[in-house]
Amino acid sequence: MSDRGNSSERRVRVVGGEPPSCRQFRTLVETVDGGVFQFDGDGRIVAIDDDLAELVGLDPEANEQAKRNGSRDRLLGNSVADLAADSDRELLEAALAEKEGDADGDGDGDDEDGITELEITIRTRRDDPIPCTLRLNDGREPRSDGGAGETDESRGFGIVRPMVRDDDAEAGPTASAAIDPIMEALETANVGAFVLDSDFDVAWLNEATERYFGIERGDVVGRSKRDLVEGVIRERIADEDAGEFVDTVLATYDDNSSVERFECRVTGGSDDGVRWLEHRSKPIESGPYEGGRVELYYDVTEQRRRALQLRRLNEAVRDWLECDTWDEVAERACRSLQDVLGLEINGVYRYDEEGETLRPTAKSDRAEELFDDLPAFDAGDGVAWRVFETGELELYEDVRAAPDVFNPETPIRSEIVLPIGDHGVVIVGSERAGAFGDEEVSLSKVVASSLEVIFDRLGHERRLQREQAQTEELLRTAPVGIAVEDADGGTVLANRYATDSLGLPAGMSFEEIATGDREVYDAEGDPLEAADAPSARARRSGEPVVGDELVLEDETGRQRWFSVNAAPVIDPDGAVERVVIAAEEVTERKQRERRLERRKSELETQLSEILGRVSDAFVAVDSDWRFTHANERAAEILGRSGQPDGLLGETLWELYPGKTDPVRRRFRDAMRTQRPVSFERYVDALDSWLEFNVYPSETGLSVYFRNVTERKERERELRRYETIVETVEDGIYVLGGDERFTTVNEAYTEITGYDREELVGAHASLIVNESVMEHAREVADDDDASTIETEIESASGDPVPVEATVTSLRRIDGERERIGVVRDVTERKERERQLEASEQRYRTLVQNFPEGIVALYDEDLEYTAAGGGLLEAVGTDPENVTGQTVAERYSEELVEEIEPHFRAALEGEERTFEVDYRGRELSARTLPVRIGEEVDAGMVVARDVTERNEYQRKLEESNERLEQFAYAASHDLQEPLRMVSSYLQLLERRYGEHLDEDGEEFLAYAIDGADRMKAMIDGLLEYSRVETRGEPLEPIDLEDVLEDVRDDLTVQLAESDAEVEVGSLPRVRGDGDQLRQVFQNLLSNAVEYSGDEPPRIEVTAAENPGEGTWTVAVSDEGVGIDPDDQERIFEVFQRLEGAGRGSGTGIGLALCKRIVERHGGEIAVESEPGEGTTFYVTLPAADEV
Repeated sequence: MSDRGNSSERRVRVVGGEPPSCRQFRTLVETVDGGVFQFDGDGRIVAIDDDLAELVGLDPEANEQAKRNGSRDRLLGNSVADLAADSDRELLEAALAEKEGDADGDGDGDDEDGITELEITIRTRRDDPIPCTLRLNDGREPRSDGGAGETDESRGFGIVRPMVRDDDAEAGPTASAAIDPIMEALETANVGAFVLDSDFDVAWLNEATERYFGIERGDVVGRSKRDLVEGVIRERIADEDAGEFVDTVLATYDDNSSVERFECRVTGGSDDGVRWLEHRSKPIESGPYEGGRVELYYDVTEQRRRALQLRRLNEAVRDWLECDTWDEVAERACRSLQDVLGLEINGVYRYDEEGETLRPTAKSDRAEELFDDLPAFDAGDGVAWRVFETGELELYEDVRAAPDVFNPETPIRSEIVLPIGDHGVVIVGSERAGAFGDEEVSLSKVVASSLEVIFDRLGHERRLQREQAQTEELLRTAPVGIAVEDADGGTVLANRYATDSLGLPAGMSFEEIATGDREVYDAEGDPLEAADAPSARARRSGEPVVGDELVLEDETGRQRWFSVNAAPVIDPDGAVERVVIAAEEVTERKQRERRLERRKSELETQLSEILGRVSDAFVAVDSDWRFTHANERAAEILGRSGQPDGLLGETLWELYPGKTDPVRRRFRDAMRTQRPVSFERYVDALDSWLEFNVYPSETGLSVYFRNVTERKERERELRRYETIVETVEDGIYVLGGDERFTTVNEAYTEITGYDREELVGAHASLIVNESVMEHAREVADDDDASTIETEIESASGDPVPVEATVTSLRRIDGERERIGVVRDVTERKERERQLEASEQRYRTLVQNFPEGIVALYDEDLEYTAAGGGLLEAVGTDPENVTGQTVAERYSEELVEEIEPHFRAALEGEERTFEVDYRGRELSARTLPVRIGEEVDAGMVVARDVTERNEYQRKLEESNERLEQFAYAASHDLQEPLRMVSSYLQLLERRYGEHLDEDGEEFLAYAIDGADRMKAMIDGLLEYSRVETRGEPLEPIDLEDVLEDVRDDLTVQLAESDAEVEVGSLPRVRGDGDQLRQVFQNLLSNAVEYSGDEPPRIEVTAAENPGEGTWTVAVSDEGVGIDPDDQERIFEVFQRLEGAGRGSGTGIGLALCKRIVERHGGEIAVESEPGEGTTFYVTLPAADEV
């Protein structure tokens, strides 16, 4: 137990009366071993205890009181440095100076805990040096009188302890020193603490413990903790917790090895009311109290209170969930904020989409008293609207001071504004400033988030109700025949369209119709058996039947086509319970299909152009090397075939780490220099050669690349071939203009039998006679190399049959040389055998033509050969095709469709067409096979284009959606831009005269920018409406169109002194309003870009014979267009910069191009800078359908 148990008797002397921090000083005197003193901001001692007075010493003859008073008189008011012997005075002064330099209290000049510890020698009255440890501690704390002015921060404390001598070492540390480190922390924390010795007697406790249990330290220190628990402390514990508390605590003394933790309620402390404490205890395993125990008591009353609030709030939220309307939920939420959380002033605002306003939905009673009517907040009004827009909570200690407060005179001071998602805001207020802390904010956020979830649920339920009603109405009124059959095939339901519009017999299924008097056929024209009806098949298989086409004869005998879907409804046992049938009449669609054939050729051309433009792989990466775009080809090369979107967001170098360093360097160079680069590189990660074209921008790279592995292989093959040619045993020679040998290879010498020295310089007649030489001259004079067969005479006089390829070339000096490659007959025969093998391979390739069919036929349209992978795909043996005629193989309808194309090929004409065959869409081409000038046979090549056509349809649908999106985006931009323009104009009217010259210039720029943006949006709207808002094409007189255009441009033409000469113009098929836009744009541009001279414009027209079109030319003599810019001027928002270029939006020519293409025409430009410009517009003639 501590020997400081009676330390409360130690006396303290203070300079100038008791300081505000005297309580802390007295606590240190009572609990700390060693001498204690207090010093002020000037480093002067203002209070000391008895131990320090005794330590410095007095005259041995003096009595005890004189000793103490004498010491104090000598020390009080003096510098702390006076305590130290002369040898350590400077060290102590430096420590004090460091404390004074850190007067802001941030601890920068001291240890992290504000304590400085020194070893110094204390100067006693008798000048006996005493080695001591000195601890200087910042004791700054606010003024105890609660004033707002000065604080007591200038004061500190010191503790002086004599250092242990060698002969005292065995005594060990004092009990108080063992707990000093934790004592100081516990005294400043709101934690009660008991320290028990090995007999479980109380060795120490702090003030928090005294306060919690209503006990005095002097009454309990040294007493048995068991007696205290069973006596005084038990009375302080709530009755229902007392027994368990006593049992649990005493059990820890019986087996002092466990760590204990539990909660209890204390009712008898010095504070009013019930307090919840958390007990934590553990054994002391070392030090002076080894074998004892330390017990800590944490005040958890506030956590308990908040947990109760959260439980009540959770119950309230469950109550809200039972509400059916937004208003009822809001009212209950306001009551919960008031009753559960004690937030008396509150209100819920919901967003009114129609009025774009936050309107009050519910409010608390106190809010009702303060405000008769809560205000509504329009767009941009006050804090509430900003919180709704940003979705970020805002807290104000005094909302009146907010610069954008809605009502500066509001009785509300503190305010929390919380967003409720897209639904509105919650406002919580108080009439006191600074009333809300983290707890109120946290609980209010729970309310707001709960409201958002419930409002979302209510909105979802409302949408479901509307969708259910719409579905029922759709079923009843849908322009598709819908019927429901039971498991036996009986009709349970048929909507009005099925019985009325489609003319189907009421209550009859297709099965019943098929077994009745009326005829039903399948898509092949065969009568439909009842068991093969779509609904019957769906009942049998339990799988949906989709897209069956059936033909039904009505009472008049007219055949009507239907597309039928049948979907089974499975009951819980897995059996078919119902079958839902949807039938749509497609007779008109079938009729349209023939008309659409005329469009196929044009669509194929357009598709070919599109595919040609994107045949390369393309990716875009941002500055962080993340993929932002990838096309199908890129995904295929990069190993993500069919999943280009899967690359987006991935990092290029993480996808292919460590194996792309050369590529990475070139990419980084392009990004760094902002210059395009092109290169080829083998990429290990892809095991391929790639050709890269890289185009940098400030935001990333656009990379076009293609797999050139096959080309590289061909190049390697070529190099190998060249090597073979250079080393092959074919003879090679070169003759000069005088027909003397200038070069021969080793093989040629072996063929002729002459040495190289004998041949070089010799005349060609040494080898061949004059007739062969003449023939070689004639062959060599042809542009192409030709082959001759002849004999040469060897050195031995023997004839050698050879095949020679002869050609000639002109050297740089103009002299012609003749080059020949000579090989013997054996080599030629070997080549012929190789050719036969190659021909056989070609035949095999034709027979296995992938995804297609290749066939030959004679003048009777009988197949003489056929092959290709598509035959196998449709289940046909090529051997069965050969020998059959077209009429024998196909249906009458198909023969009627394709026979003209087959006949045309036999007449020397190529035809391309598409046809449906066995559920596949085929693109076919017939062409003549000629021997000499005569057509010997016909050939048909067909490819399966089912997937391509499906892709075409999806592409058209995608373009339509893009057009809708462009229109919607442009339309939605109008409103904010209108607001910007209006406020700029208002600013100009109201404050224009107050602006200086720069301000007027800046305002003019802003207004001009808004006007240009409006023009761009209007242009974009026009661009997106070309297809959707255009009128049907009809005969139009272009002269009338040009006359209207000139009237529209009267002012512009007059102001520029323009001269417009219009020749005779034709009638064309078109949309008059759109064509007026085209020519108005072209004439306006001609005026705008005329340069310094008055514009001279000429409009002429010329017919294109045999094409059914007219080309209209609009020519001017203006500034012209650079050839490099002539392609991009037809792209959206592309404008040419420079003198005389005007200030348009960059949409006009793009709009012209789109209009002309809608008319099936073309627009082109010819221009030279400074020479003027001519635009050519090609349009269909009026008499062309």
